[in-house]
Amino acid sequence: MKKSLIYIAILFQSVCLSAQAEIFHFNNPLIAKAAVLNPAFLPRYGLHIGFHSQTYFSPGQIQINDVFSTKYDAFETVRRILADSTKDFKNIQLDQEIGLLEIGIRSRRSYLHMSSKIMLSADLNLDKDMLGLAFFGNGDTQYYKKTANINFSGTDLRLMSKHRTSYGRQFGSKLYIGASAAVIHGLGRVNIERANFDITTDTNTESIYQLQVKGNIDASSTGFRGSIFKIWDPVTYVAALPFVNYGFAFGGGIIYRPYDFLRISVSSDNHGFTEWNNFYSIHQLKVNINNFQGIDSLTPLAQGGRRPLRGELNDTLNSWYSLYENDTYDKDYKQLRPNYIIGFEYLGIPKHRMAFIYGNGLGVRSNVNLISFSEYFDINQYIQVYGSYSRYFSPNKENIVNLGFSVQGVGLQLFGQLNNVIGILQPALTHHYYSAQLGVGFNFVKNLDKDRDDIPDHRDNCPDIYGVPR
Repeated sequence: MKKSLIYIAILFQSVCLSAQAEIFHFNNPLIAKAAVLNPAFLPRYGLHIGFHSQTYFSPGQIQINDVFSTKYDAFETVRRILADSTKDFKNIQLDQEIGLLEIGIRSRRSYLHMSSKIMLSADLNLDKDMLGLAFFGNGDTQYYKKTANINFSGTDLRLMSKHRTSYGRQFGSKLYIGASAAVIHGLGRVNIERANFDITTDTNTESIYQLQVKGNIDASSTGFRGSIFKIWDPVTYVAALPFVNYGFAFGGGIIYRPYDFLRISVSSDNHGFTEWNNFYSIHQLKVNINNFQGIDSLTPLAQGGRRPLRGELNDTLNSWYSLYENDTYDKDYKQLRPNYIIGFEYLGIPKHRMAFIYGNGLGVRSNVNLISFSEYFDINQYIQVYGSYSRYFSPNKENIVNLGFSVQGVGLQLFGQLNNVIGILQPALTHHYYSAQLGVGFNFVKNLDKDRDDIPDHRDNCPDIYGVPR
């Protein structure tokens, strides 16, 4: 079982490829996504088409070493987690972003950037007793004749798409100004506001096991048209979906380069709202199983002979629960929290670029505040490596070390980042943030920059002399 958990975790980490990873793209001339952080920035390549995947993952109180420590077997590992009152499966956060298409077009003095992406955001509040029952059931003293109290209230799943366009323009030789607008489309949401279950298992000599369950779920959903359990008309839903559940976001930025060696960047985004205004439903489920004894409970039904077994089973299942669902047509309106990014870059060393960044309201949830020190180094015109140290102030205070790279040739570009390197190398330490990103791009216009001043040679009035164009 522990090996299975390891395989599941590896698979989970493989898809964790975060909005915090975007900070690496801060004014990076090689990557078109730099226009996401500040629409005033003009990346180097004349035509870029790319795709990417990225995720932000916060594990709550359970750390990597709690699960994969080699000191204990699987059962002892679970027992230790159950016995530790400081460990739980609450407040687990996962934000998965899949970039469907990204296009960047640059002229001599302007840059147009367009992108479309799918975003999955999940707040998971699971219960340790669920893990205990899965491992021990009723065959262990952990739950023998004891009630397991399972509570996963507050679990929230959201699926959205975002289509964004930005435009940046150079004015004179030192000033750049940009603006952005985005449409946010709510595809579906399930919000479990309250979920509590009491599960009691027991053993005896006449039954394989005995089960009692009592509990209820109060939830709301958007996008399922009345019920997440009943059959609904997908044609009607798909036909109406493009015209409902929309929100808008706006942003802008300024870059000023007063000296050849200094660049100042200020930007803000997410001034807008989201609105779930259709297919909004409520769901109320009550469960009451007084006594279920597995196969022994089904035997009298099969031997009764008065009614078909299917009818007896339906009556039995229907007596265990009651379900109420209804369309409410209420609007779920949410004002977006703006983010702010301020950066200072030192450009005085050829092939190097050092940046100090302050970000407030970053991430899909707009709840991350940090400062970051980054170093970018161009090994040659095709390979770039970069690293950074970030100090998170919220949601949790923590020091994070990050590494990244960009490699390209014959028009093909591959870039990636790994955040919280120390947390991965030293799993015994407590860490709250894990994220990474992997992307691929196609650059159709060759833009060399021999003097490394972020101005492509064919647009540079002095391609062999470092400095702003005059």
